[in-house]
Amino acid sequence: MSICVSVRVAEGLVLAADSANVLLGILGPEQKTPSIIQTFEYANKVCQIGNLPIGVMTWGNAAIEDRTVQSLIMECEYECEDMLKKRDYSVRTVAEKLLTFIRKRYAKAYPGTPEEQTPPLGILVGGYSYRQFYSELYTYTFPSSKDMEAVRPDKADGSPSFGTNWFGSGEALTRLIKGFDPQVLDDLAHHGIDRDTIETWAGKAAGELPLIFDGMPLQDAIDFANFAVQVTIGVCRFRVGPPVCGGDVDIAVITPGKFHWAQRKQWAIKE
Repeated sequence: MSICVSVRVAEGLVLAADSANVLLGILGPEQKTPSIIQTFEYANKVCQIGNLPIGVMTWGNAAIEDRTVQSLIMECEYECEDMLKKRDYSVRTVAEKLLTFIRKRYAKAYPGTPEEQTPPLGILVGGYSYRQFYSELYTYTFPSSKDMEAVRPDKADGSPSFGTNWFGSGEALTRLIKGFDPQVLDDLAHHGIDRDTIETWAGKAAGELPLIFDGMPLQDAIDFANFAVQVTIGVCRFRVGPPVCGGDVDIAVITPGKFHWAQRKQWAIKE
């Protein structure tokens, strides 16, 4: 699993993720269900697309057949080299190209596999379209998503929506920021509480931690993203079960026209 965090503020977009990569598999004929067979600590879950001010984060399934998701993103860049050199690029177009490329590999790797038995892979593509001042973010989850979903779309009045989102192993952050454990909501429904009532209560954010992202400087957004990832890594380290998040924290900072690294592993694939 993974913990991936995005923070959208007026000065830029921050993408942060851990580096642990858990592989599931079946070791012998006696084993009926997949289990953790290896954990790598240097997975690249945050990367840049070409030389554009656009980044990608991934969580969930870390490999498709014998290829890491990172290597597939690199291959997609190679095949889309001409498009990535154009001056009129857009985040949505780049995201669509990447998803089309990976969708073909996913379908080939899991032909005829029922959706509920196919390992999920989440992808976020975020950054700046050409000559646009505010960032855009889109997510897609294989194999369940039908279309890309915009993350933090602009408000009804056209003004940008600033804030944070998290993906992957987000239980710790949901508890900390939203004020409840998602599993508790399911337990309440199991015990007879009306699901609409539960969702209305959760939607009112009665227990939500008050956080202010409007007017937040970029450095504070970087610090918050790092803190959020570290909180999840700490919880995964000390709770019962194998630590599914961990390793170094990679942090990308994207501003209009430029992609920066605030923090990254020494041996990253791309400079």
